[in-house]
Amino acid sequence: MSIFKCKMCGGTIEFTEGATVGVCDSCGTKQTLPRAGDDITANLFNRANNLRLKCEFDKAAAIYEKIVEEDDSNAEAHWGIVLCKYGIEYVEDPKTHKRIPTCHRTLYEAVTADADYLAAVDYGDAAQQALYESEARAIDRIQKNILTIVKNEKPFDVFICYKETDENGKRTVDSAIANDIYYQLTQEGFKVFFAAITLEDKLGQEYEPYIFAALHSARVMLALGTKPEYFSAVWVKNEWSRFLSLMKTDRSKLLIPCYRDMDPYDLPEEFAHLQAQDMGKIGFINDLTRGIRKVCGAKTEAKAPVRETVVVGAAANVAPLLKRAFLFLEDGEWDEADAYCEKVLDQEPENAEAYLGKLMAELHIRRQDDIAECSDPLDRSNYYQKILRFGSESLQSKIRKDNDAIYRRAEEALRQENYQSAILAMKTAKSETDFKAAAELFEKTPDYLDSSVFATQCLEKAELCRKDGIYQYAKQAMNTTYRYATDELEQALSLFQKIPGYQDADTLVETCRKRIQEIEEEKDQQQVAYESKRTRNKKIAIAIIALLAICVIVFILVPIVFIPIVKYHAALNLYNAGEYNEAIIAFEALEDYKDSIEKIKKCKTEIENQKYSKAVDLYENGEYAEAIGLLQDCKAEEEKKVNLKKVVFSKAERNSIISFGSYEQDNNLSNGTEAIQWQILLKEGTKVLVISKQALDCRTYHIATTSTTWENCILRKWLNSTFIDNAFNKKEQEMIITSTVTAPTNPTYGTYAGNDTVDKVFLLSIDEINKWFTSVDTAASQATAYSKSNGAFTEGENNNCWWWLRSPGANSSGAAVFCNDFILMNGCPVDSRGIAVRPAMWIDLS
Repeated sequence: MSIFKCKMCGGTIEFTEGATVGVCDSCGTKQTLPRAGDDITANLFNRANNLRLKCEFDKAAAIYEKIVEEDDSNAEAHWGIVLCKYGIEYVEDPKTHKRIPTCHRTLYEAVTADADYLAAVDYGDAAQQALYESEARAIDRIQKNILTIVKNEKPFDVFICYKETDENGKRTVDSAIANDIYYQLTQEGFKVFFAAITLEDKLGQEYEPYIFAALHSARVMLALGTKPEYFSAVWVKNEWSRFLSLMKTDRSKLLIPCYRDMDPYDLPEEFAHLQAQDMGKIGFINDLTRGIRKVCGAKTEAKAPVRETVVVGAAANVAPLLKRAFLFLEDGEWDEADAYCEKVLDQEPENAEAYLGKLMAELHIRRQDDIAECSDPLDRSNYYQKILRFGSESLQSKIRKDNDAIYRRAEEALRQENYQSAILAMKTAKSETDFKAAAELFEKTPDYLDSSVFATQCLEKAELCRKDGIYQYAKQAMNTTYRYATDELEQALSLFQKIPGYQDADTLVETCRKRIQEIEEEKDQQQVAYESKRTRNKKIAIAIIALLAICVIVFILVPIVFIPIVKYHAALNLYNAGEYNEAIIAFEALEDYKDSIEKIKKCKTEIENQKYSKAVDLYENGEYAEAIGLLQDCKAEEEKKVNLKKVVFSKAERNSIISFGSYEQDNNLSNGTEAIQWQILLKEGTKVLVISKQALDCRTYHIATTSTTWENCILRKWLNSTFIDNAFNKKEQEMIITSTVTAPTNPTYGTYAGNDTVDKVFLLSIDEINKWFTSVDTAASQATAYSKSNGAFTEGENNNCWWWLRSPGANSSGAAVFCNDFILMNGCPVDSRGIAVRPAMWIDLS
């Protein structure tokens, strides 16, 4: 069953099979659902939605367009393109707590006239059409409001595009450079859009109108960067990509990439046709100013405004001024009230009443009696500190009491809000994780109403969910259809033993033991019958051979007896001459004449010794890959082969490719298995960590969509039993190290990953991917023909595949997946098909 993520908050959507509209279980928003015929399409929708939630609209649009290429009638894919085209992000309204759209890419064209919107309405059903039309009207209203603001904005000459803060929230070098350029250009008389100053009095959701106006009016954009990743940051790229689009229709516009401390070849490919400027070059700012003048024309130097100060005599009476100030406060005229308080402070700098008036103007409070009802704490204002410093004891006492009342009311509101959130979480909880989360919310306010009681109830229900999950999973393993599935029965037995006393778990423990015993007895009986039949057939064969020998002696003429002698000597001559292949053919024609069989064995031994000697020569000449390839086909003494392999492997460097073991790869069963290519990730002393270069097979992580971990999944059992037995001989298996495999939580969602395990073969985790591969490109892999025949899904220009990681996804019923060019942190359901397998392991070279 497919799982779809909410377009507003990224939560899981509740829906029935075949439905086209569902409700998010996190934010409660009703929304349209994609039409996905398989897990791959569903994963593409979730991936595109995840990118759009991060405001990476171009990447998300590319995925939606790929879905449309496959199925032009997919209404939800067309609607996804619309959301990306207009840069729609859904944010929570703090008053109603509903998700409302915000627009990050304003266009002059109405949504209702867009071709993709019309396609979505055309292909959607009645329920979808209603929601599409409602959302489109809301987006159009937002656009109209933005364009209204845009009309009143004065045009800009220059737009500075840069990254303000780094991943730690600290100010970047880029922002300091942008600040210097802003003041330099402003002094030259240019009107410059610089977000840190131009938008400093605006809220985040109010930025778009001013950014839109600046992008359309500015003749020049300066795209600044000191690191390649800063140019590709979401909001930076959002600005310069929109400006590039405008340049296609307005040739008077110019984008100038400006870089420092980096190679110009690392600039985005979209800048390849533009003339870039090195900010570290002497005279950079002068060259830049001259270039801007050519595009925008000469400007007169801006003059700094001079503030006129009026001095009032210190002896003036301030009482009328204070009275006027508080009358202005009652009328809600905040600026006038603040101005009159300033006049008082010009005469009496320590007048506490004036600071009180400025505090009320700042917080928009009309009367002193209403101060305690303010929503914002008073002590965050510098005026509050001045009142405590200069005010009378009564004024200090009152202002402190008012501030304490505000904090108490805020604390009570927070406790009530936490309690209501916990109640809602408890009512909607369905899983162990949900009930534990609800319990944590109740524990935040343990002494509020009946929070402690509800917390205990939630923990009890979480424990019941945990046991029920184990019980259902154990029953599923127990009811497997495989006739001799003792592994599944043993797993079920182990799980039932973990929940003694729950339902009929104790009875099912005995049932599993009995079925395991019955299967083992049946296997023993079949083995005895097989051996008996084999002995009988052997006796019949001996009797037939003896009868044929008597017939030969009786019926074949005496001269023919000498023919085998002649052939034998001819074969012997070939053997002595070192022509072993021809000798084998000659001796095989003699069947068991004299020591022909023994001679055939000796010939084959000599051939294999020749191969081994050639492999040694290749190794001594430094041709390690060829040496391993020849050893893979060599049947010399296994001990020799293993020792030489260890020596060759020890010469290989990190990220080099070695051959080890064999597995079906070209999907041609008639020519046997092929040598497995392994990439060395790490060398530690006498051991190496390797991962298969290609994805060798395609299997599900687990047998059904249910909570599981790497410790309990079916894929782990398959790797350490069926796969290892099929891919390696006994000597090779002895080289594979049994190691401790850690179980780290999901770094994004914190999902519990179970216990550490002890395995020979395993999958890499999210942390290990980031540790051992220098980039997502080096971690990409292609599937073998055999893996594709088993359903492996591939995509991209390089036809790369998706492959499992052992880390959990956003919840315990999913596992992380490495996609074509990124790690899918929220994962795929554990029974998803089409996802390939890249085994990893440690090899001992000691």
